[in-house]
Amino acid sequence: MIESVSSASQPSSTTSSALGQLNSDAFLKLLVAQMRYQNPMSPTDASAMLDQTAQFTTVETLQAIAETNQSLLGFQQTTLAMGTVGKDVSAYTTDGEAVAGFVETVRFTADGPILELDSGYHIPLSNVIEVRTPHAADTGA
Repeated sequence: MIESVSSASQPSSTTSSALGQLNSDAFLKLLVAQMRYQNPMSPTDASAMLDQTAQFTTVETLQAIAETNQSLLGFQQTTLAMGTVGKDVSAYTTDGEAVAGFVETVRFTADGPILELDSGYHIPLSNVIEVRTPHAADTGA
């Protein structure tokens, strides 16, 4: 049985686009500007600068991890979808109707893999609830 893969773990596009605009070059420009315009009578604490640098490095690392996780999720979904070709599946349509059928092909879309069943249904991989290997009598062999 295949469990559905939720997209809830994906980072929001607003967060990733806002963070994606502050790259290391922009951070260094901000740091230089901060040093240039600081009050000479009250200079910025070196430990505060180090904290800012550490925070930036952390954000950059988390962005890289999120991108890697997205790639791995895509690869995993592709592998799972290809493994259903030639198998019988039970699933729910996007309207919530329970259906079953033989997976003839898989289409890959921006929303994820779509299984095309012999019964004419197009089912998102995340809606599959069971995968079965057909018996020899079912395949005509």
